[in-house]
Amino acid sequence: MNTHDTIIRNGLIYDGTAGAPFEADIAIDGGFITLVGNVDGKGVNEINANGQIVTPGFVDIHTHYDGQAAWGDTLDPSSLHGVTTAVMGNCGVGFAPVHETDHDRLIQLMEGVEDIPF
Repeated sequence: MNTHDTIIRNGLIYDGTAGAPFEADIAIDGGFITLVGNVDGKGVNEINANGQIVTPGFVDIHTHYDGQAAWGDTLDPSSLHGVTTAVMGNCGVGFAPVHETDHDRLIQLMEGVEDIPF
């Protein structure tokens, strides 16, 4: 009998391929998904996802987290809504890369545009 680190049981899976959702289990080992389907065995941790939707992490392609990433690594509230990847700096205003001589100007810009106190 196999033992997995974590098994998510009986979830309605939307796998991101545009295919129809399906009910299945998901086995996770070493931080990676190792099996999707009917998972035999036990999990050290088991999550009952009956009646719940299970999806891959979402990618937010337009954010204004440039400042928040400097003081918080969880990027709330997006991470609470399933976002696992956030793209930053795509509006032309960001914290990096910046030349050392432009630090003060950039700080003043962020204080005004994003209401970020420094």
